[in-house]
Amino acid sequence: MGDRPRPSFGPGGRLTVLVAEADPAVREALVRTLSPRFGMVFTARTGAEALVLFERCRPDLAIIGARDPDPGAATLLVALRQASRHLPLFLVGAAGDVLDVFASVAVSGVRPLLRPFDPSTLVEALEEAALDVSARRSVGEAWELVKFFLDESPHPAVILSGSEVVSINRAFLRFLGLTTFHEFKERGMALERFLVDPLPDGGVAAFARRLVEDRLDREHRLRLANPKRPDLPPHVFQAVAARLPGRDRWLLTLSDITELELERRELLDLANLDPLTRVFNRRKLGEILGDEVARADRYATPLAAMMLDIDHFKAINDTYGHDAGDAVLVELTDRLGVVLRHVDRLARFGGEEFVVVAPGIGLEAAWDLAERLRRTVAEHTFTAVGRVTVSIGVAALCPGETGEALLKRADAALYRAKDGGRNRVEASMPPTSCDG
Repeated sequence: MGDRPRPSFGPGGRLTVLVAEADPAVREALVRTLSPRFGMVFTARTGAEALVLFERCRPDLAIIGARDPDPGAATLLVALRQASRHLPLFLVGAAGDVLDVFASVAVSGVRPLLRPFDPSTLVEALEEAALDVSARRSVGEAWELVKFFLDESPHPAVILSGSEVVSINRAFLRFLGLTTFHEFKERGMALERFLVDPLPDGGVAAFARRLVEDRLDREHRLRLANPKRPDLPPHVFQAVAARLPGRDRWLLTLSDITELELERRELLDLANLDPLTRVFNRRKLGEILGDEVARADRYATPLAAMMLDIDHFKAINDTYGHDAGDAVLVELTDRLGVVLRHVDRLARFGGEEFVVVAPGIGLEAAWDLAERLRRTVAEHTFTAVGRVTVSIGVAALCPGETGEALLKRADAALYRAKDGGRNRVEASMPPTSCDG
């Protein structure tokens, strides 16, 4: 027993113990044995006194006499266990008295100390329990320290045990519009409720595990809707996860990169979009066309391209001014977008010329789509200038043909539409080298 580490908590540097014993001689003997080893020993003659002392002093261990009166040992044990789930409880007395108490009530974690007992045996049993209390407190203090540092962090963080959220730091609570973790639990909330993008089965916990197990160390992002401002775009977070000690415990930390993401998108827009019409620019068109030609060749699927030009656009600028001409270009792309499929790509080729890349359709279907585009424009009254028409040339990809060659044939068909009277669609016949 001399090698056993001593607990070091409570007043006076060690743990405290409550002794509830009606017999003065037994009570004094317990006090003499325990006082050198515990920071404070509180004594009570009755169960009622013991309950008052417990509420006032909150001892770390409790020793209850089996023959304690008012309200009785059984009732006192039940009350103490209800008050503290982890409080070590000892029932001391003659064997018959202890058995009577155990026969009348079942209370978890009560350890018997039978009289007469050897003081060394008593101390060993109590110090064993005290070590458990010390270990639990160490874990509790470590947990509080972890929560303190997480609360001081400006980055939202959450601790998960299995699929259950066991802690959320202050920064995350502020984002969710809450003040305490208790409020989060009381409302029965779940983090998945705020996610914009779908997650794998298992929700946020599965996402955290996937991050830790990602050997490629890729960037992982989460988009969360701000419950305080549902009218705003979702916040974008860079997510990092770490495995914590214990079974299936994870720390998920989020860094708000919304502003960086907006800047990144603005840069992409500058690189890929026409600043006036907000459709793809000519540089991006080259990438799109190259990708679609490669995909069509790989999977032997059809691909079509259309070259579209606004009729008499110079006259529009000369008559109504360049501002009105710009307005026509913007309004035109809006009208075309109503007809185009979600897989079609619209790009401004230059001036008043536009290109449509249409995957998955051949020449006949592409001609039908172009005709719908032509009618949609012709039937629309443009705000600044009234009626406007377009001419369209259509071409379908031949096996082995390049994207540039496909566009060149669509452009040639466009000029035939212009020469044929405008406001019409012309299709390019496949070259003689095209065996499809």
